[in-house]
Amino acid sequence: MKRIIVFLILGIFFSLSSVVRSDEMVSIEEYLSDKSNNDTAATIYSLIRCSGLELFFATILLEKAPDVSQLSKEKSGEFALYASKMDSATSDRKFDVSAKNMINSSQEIMNYYIIDGKKNWSKTGSYFLDSYIDKDRQLCDYLYNNVIKTSG
Repeated sequence: MKRIIVFLILGIFFSLSSVVRSDEMVSIEEYLSDKSNNDTAATIYSLIRCSGLELFFATILLEKAPDVSQLSKEKSGEFALYASKMDSATSDRKFDVSAKNMINSSQEIMNYYIIDGKKNWSKTGSYFLDSYIDKDRQLCDYLYNNVIKTSG
């Protein structure tokens, strides 16, 4: 009986921690504010945040703008690819392992954006305007246009 109670408490804790964690997500810019410019892990995390953000946009745009949704999926893949290359180059992981990790992380982050986007929608009528999501969108657009697209 004690084991059942412990498992229930742990299950509730992990369920609530994912919701709380989403509420506590800060903008990428704020996350980077105390990181050094050559912090590879922070750079990879930022790229994966951008990948997850693009998946979020692909999801919310799928019905109303399927062409734009497809472009967001492609951008998500480009961010994940760049992060995977960086991760495998700076760690002992093979590229395929890094790629799998980056895709999984990107999908998890997308889920946090979806939760926060829905909350923002109920407050403002927009999934991302007037929130950290819009700040992330601006930063990710900059990274995509000035780093990802120019890297070949």
